[in-house]
Amino acid sequence: MKIETITKSKFDKIPGIRQIICHEYAQTFACLDLGEILGCYGLSWRSQLVELSIEHSTDQTMLWIGIDRQLVAICLQSGRICLAMPLTANLIQLAIIQKVTAVLTENEILLFNTNGSLRVNYGLPDCPEQFSITGNNLVIELIEGDSFSLNVETGQFRKLVGEVLSS
Repeated sequence: MKIETITKSKFDKIPGIRQIICHEYAQTFACLDLGEILGCYGLSWRSQLVELSIEHSTDQTMLWIGIDRQLVAICLQSGRICLAMPLTANLIQLAIIQKVTAVLTENEILLFNTNGSLRVNYGLPDCPEQFSITGNNLVIELIEGDSFSLNVETGQFRKLVGEVLSS
């Protein structure tokens, strides 16, 4: 896998079906090269300062890509797009925990199964800063100081009040 920054004119030459993240007012353009068999995919996004978030699934069969308000999952065996989803707010963090993909945006936390189907979606009461992983739990820290726990196995979501999770 190789990511190369390209010009808008090179991006425009990539067939539309292979432009997997495409923003109407893009400032940054890239080519994601997945090798001779799967080929290249086009990416474009608004910000010149924000980096792509890219994660491989634990079994290395799926590639997850997020930027701005876009999320895509590509099957690395067939090249098929398993998920192409606009997000309701900007992406903050993307991570693989066990066999689950966790996506944190400015207003929600989403968990996806290995096949790209949505497992859990919880709205957050305030803008989050980040999440950390403690055992089977994501600990989501909000800007105003509150923290929430989301168990990736059960989907249980709860506010943490003066507690620390043990792994």
